Amino acid sequence: MKALFLVDLYQMWNNFKFYGAFIVVAIGITAFSGPGEGNLGVFFPMYAVFMCSMMSMSLLQLDEASRWNVCAQALPCTRRDQVTDKYAVTLISFGVTWVLFVLLYAVLAAMGRLAWQMMAVQSILLLVMGLLAPAVSLPTLFRWGSAKGRVIYLAMVILLAAGIGGMLAGLAELDRVIDLPELSLSLIAALAVLVPIALFAGSWALSVRWYEKREL
Repeated sequence: MKALFLVDLYQMWNNFKFYGAFIVVAIGITAFSGPGEGNLGVFFPMYAVFMCSMMSMSLLQLDEASRWNVCAQALPCTRRDQVTDKYAVTLISFGVTWVLFVLLYAVLAAMGRLAWQMMAVQSILLLVMGLLAPAVSLPTLFRWGSAKGRVIYLAMVILLAAGIGGMLAGLAELDRVIDLPELSLSLIAALAVLVPIALFAGSWALSVRWYEKREL
């Protein structure tokens, strides 16, 4: 499995360098606009996290285009290892991006440009976005391949746009949420974190099951 992971890292370095450039631009725009001062400061972090969390989909498309997914069956690794590798890549690429934006939010909050409550809410929203998108898309890719997976990807982009619109509207009403009892806020925050994690784990198990039954 280590070899599979190294292959994906090599692919990422050679084919997706622009991801890093986009993240730098997104961080700069967010820092100057402020995540609480307009749509740009919210849209770019969410889109950057979404894009990096879906990197495994691009890697799977490259694998199928080069027939690597078929050749890999001759290697001393199981299909479970191949699925686990892609989910690990997802967690790492998404996790690094998420941490960078959370650190940026913390700096803005320390400077007084962002309320700490808003920082927590937006950090959780990024977490939800980064875990739910691949949790929904990856099982279909492992089951039916990247051709049909593109349809799922487009659907996720549409849902992303709609979701960001709803999130922006929700953030505008944040003061009402903050008035809730502290216990209710803690419960909502815990569920918002635990549910996507549980769905991501369930997605991995479903992907393993479907990929082991798929004919390549």
